[in-house]
Amino acid sequence: MKFVVDGMLGRLVRWLRLSGHDVLYARDLGVKPAEEDEVLIQTAKSLRRILLTSDVGLYRRGKKFGVKCVLLRGDNVVEQLVELSRFLGRKIKIDFEKSRCPLCNGALREVGRKDVEGQVPASVLIRHERFWLCKRCGKVYWEGKHWKSIIEITKKYEGRIERAIA
Repeated sequence: MKFVVDGMLGRLVRWLRLSGHDVLYARDLGVKPAEEDEVLIQTAKSLRRILLTSDVGLYRRGKKFGVKCVLLRGDNVVEQLVELSRFLGRKIKIDFEKSRCPLCNGALREVGRKDVEGQVPASVLIRHERFWLCKRCGKVYWEGKHWKSIIEITKKYEGRIERAIA
């Protein structure tokens, strides 16, 4: 799915990108804060993307202009993913093989150690076998210390969504 997301939902942006969704984030659009709402609405409308926001005013303005909008009220990314899943009527599949770059939304491709040599610390190169490289920004990813946190959050979402959509 394709989304446009307001500046208050940064963690959700990363999770949607990790799950393979094409997400335009307010801060990536390079607009002044005073112009942000208008740009988000126009971008969502012209590109036929779903606008995700936690701002009631932005949600109402988006709806007024015929934009498909979702108002997310959850305080954390698990709650927000559950709310979005309910709106979509289906589970957001967190599939790390289809992930996009959490920073720039670029496509990731799996690469070998030789491809990232000199771009990651030598200790990382020795300890890890799998690496992913962003085709757009060049950032390198691997299953590091943060991986446990990602798996933990994924399990929380999986448990909550099974009850919410069933």
